[in-house]
Amino acid sequence: MTKQHIGILALLVIILPSCSYFDFSPDLRFCDDFYVVVEEMPVLIGGMAELQQKVVYPELARERGIEGRVTVQFIVNKLGDPTEVQMVRGIGGGADQEAVRVVKQAKFEPGKQNGKPVCVQYQLSINFRLEN
Repeated sequence: MTKQHIGILALLVIILPSCSYFDFSPDLRFCDDFYVVVEEMPVLIGGMAELQQKVVYPELARERGIEGRVTVQFIVNKLGDPTEVQMVRGIGGGADQEAVRVVKQAKFEPGKQNGKPVCVQYQLSINFRLEN
């Protein structure tokens, strides 16, 4: 390696970390690790009533008279978005997929540990009740 190459390398080591073009901060959307319980648990923005209003009762479930509760588990990331959303207890008739769809649209205030946002595993239950 020539002296010119070493000089350029040294310059890059000095300039690149301060350059705003390169973002070396961790991506807050992804969770390498998560908590189950934290000092401040995530809070659903708008509450369960608002989330429940977004549910569209699946036609198949309506035709078959399917009612019940679908439980969905997910990770609330450091930005308050649900990730890795999956149904853990379902009732069928399209209700399981509808519950997952609605939860994916939810927004949370992220959970905090020691005052810092962290990823937290969370569960919600979506109710499906036919009106008479």
